[in-house]
Amino acid sequence: MKSSIYLFFACLLLTATGCPQKNTDKKFKAAAGLPPVAGLAAAIAGDRMEIITVLPEGKTPHDFTPRNETIRKTAGAQIFFTTGMPFENKIASFMKQRAKICDVTAGIERIAFQDGRNNDHHHHDGCSHDDHDPHVWLSPANAIRIAENICAEFVAADPDGKEYYEKNLAALKEKLSALDQQISRKLHPFAGRPFFVYHPAFGYFADAYNLKQRAIELNGREASAADLAQIIKEAKAANIHTVFVQEQFNPRNANALAKEINGVAVPLDPLASNLLQNFEKIADALASGFEGNKK
Repeated sequence: MKSSIYLFFACLLLTATGCPQKNTDKKFKAAAGLPPVAGLAAAIAGDRMEIITVLPEGKTPHDFTPRNETIRKTAGAQIFFTTGMPFENKIASFMKQRAKICDVTAGIERIAFQDGRNNDHHHHDGCSHDDHDPHVWLSPANAIRIAENICAEFVAADPDGKEYYEKNLAALKEKLSALDQQISRKLHPFAGRPFFVYHPAFGYFADAYNLKQRAIELNGREASAADLAQIIKEAKAANIHTVFVQEQFNPRNANALAKEINGVAVPLDPLASNLLQNFEKIADALASGFEGNKK
């Protein structure tokens, strides 16, 4: 089975690229597995590089399999930015012959998956990086480190653009730092409070602002009837009236929980490409949810 999967990817790459070759376009080209990473790369690259995103909008990293068209898009890319997701590792194993593979999470301390259960150190099917939460981009501080790693690769690949890339990086870091302070002020009144989500993607955000994430989905699986009953009990005890559900997942259980607690299900997207806007959206949604929970 494993050999057939690798053969499949090999065939796709041969179809897309023929044989390894340098990018002959005027612009440098880089590819990123995830939209948030691509968004940071684009902010730094400006008009000097073309940035390609592998994961399509609306898809999750858990069960995504790159197809011929997706692989073809990466042809000519000199850099591939990865966070270590399984689908990214598959692509990287074949792109390494023709592109620099950059782990943008270098220097970031990973945290364990937090779903609110007694044991937060569990394996999460299809989205694991050992036993750690892979959603590393979901805090401004981590986004800054990712941006620094991206910039370093751009400078190495295109030394003539060093001043340009570093200027864009400085501007991006200033915006992220200011936003971090703004969010800290907004969420400080709710320190220590739990928020309920469908998929446990917001552990780094919760960790950054002293919040507690509680997930409906457990270990990559839908909550059982017993699990859902326990979650409903906990939500009612905490006077929770808002449930956050990611746009890439079936909202059935989130809607069911919201109905049981006389609340609402609110969409959040951990994979949005514009991180600055998304951090604001997440913070505003959480603050509104906490305010609504006072009812």
